[in-house]
Amino acid sequence: MMQARQVTPLLQMNPTHPALALSSMLLVQMLASMTFVAASVLAPAVAPTLGHAPERVGLYAGLGYLAAMVCGLRSGGWVARWGAIPLTQRGLLACAAGALLAGLGPPQTLLAAAVLIGMGYGVVNPTAAAVLSQHAPERARGLFFSVKQTGVPLGVALAGLVMPAGLALLGWRFTAVAVAATCAAMSLALWPTVARLEPPRPDPAEAAAQAPMALLRRVWRAPTLRVLSLTSLTYTLTQQVYVTFIVSMLNLTLGWTLAAAAGLLALSQGLAALARIIFGSVGDRWVPPGWVLVGLGAAMAASCLGLAAAAAGMLSPVLVGAAALACASTAMGWNGVFFGALAQRVPREQMAGVSGAAQFFTFGGGMIGPLLFGEAVRAGAGYAPAYAALALIPAAAAVALARALVNDRRRPPA
Repeated sequence: MMQARQVTPLLQMNPTHPALALSSMLLVQMLASMTFVAASVLAPAVAPTLGHAPERVGLYAGLGYLAAMVCGLRSGGWVARWGAIPLTQRGLLACAAGALLAGLGPPQTLLAAAVLIGMGYGVVNPTAAAVLSQHAPERARGLFFSVKQTGVPLGVALAGLVMPAGLALLGWRFTAVAVAATCAAMSLALWPTVARLEPPRPDPAEAAAQAPMALLRRVWRAPTLRVLSLTSLTYTLTQQVYVTFIVSMLNLTLGWTLAAAAGLLALSQGLAALARIIFGSVGDRWVPPGWVLVGLGAAMAASCLGLAAAAAGMLSPVLVGAAALACASTAMGWNGVFFGALAQRVPREQMAGVSGAAQFFTFGGGMIGPLLFGEAVRAGAGYAPAYAALALIPAAAAVALARALVNDRRRPPA
């Protein structure tokens, strides 16, 4: 408590720049997300030319998330050492290096490229959490986090639009090089914002508490932070299965063209971006964020059952599209609410470290989900049974979270 009192006056003395902070972090999130999911969009067309099944993109995504988990967990200490904006710049340069390696290197280096991109992707959320905790108005934190988190579906939508066009016009390798150049340019563009956006550094005692294992212990020992983190693991698992495999399912199982499948992915991400803003506002004004997360878990379970029916050939193309849009808006609509719930319980100067530790669990779902789902499909289970089994995971998480919230009423905040 004493540490929080020491830092708070400094926070109050620093002017805030809400619009600049939100727009900068939103653009970074969009670009990092587009880079991260580009392989999933291109997999149906590119993987066979490299001698791989398209489902093997799950291994690529899993390795990327493993790297993101590790780097996100260390972000608290790195923010204390370098600052939030400089770390964001380093993350973008790592994404650029990974995209460049993918474009110019031999096929054997694609997994190394996934690791580099995952390293950059892993620091984006903790650094943005530190910046927005400093600059977002207190009464609209959930909305600010939700708007910033729209960068994920908007980045995926951008990938769905740009990657097929780049494949047709430039080939996938030159498209990857163009993505790398864009990431590097965004890193340079952040330099003028450092003076205005950089949040105060924690004092030495607080910085010492940003050690990875100390942060993990803090999240695990606080009941509410623990249940939120585990819920985020299951929801991210569902989200990343959708993003990683929806194009392949539509193209390879249902016979949609790659352009049509990627176009639906792009459309679904636009809807998901709108959903994040709506759910963030609901969590700020009417329903506690935890209960918003419960409802979203139940809804994404239902939408996964819809995708199972679609993969089994039971739905018309219109209903297939409706199921995909429903899955996107729920499985990708919860993230801003999650960060808003964290911000309610964590002091501003600790947000980078705690959100990085919570993100360790979040990205754990992103790592194992595509890998297990892809291997199940490749082993012969097929998309319909795999999506039906997937529906059980967010459903169980929603029930567990509801029970925890009821039991948590008598507990003090973490």
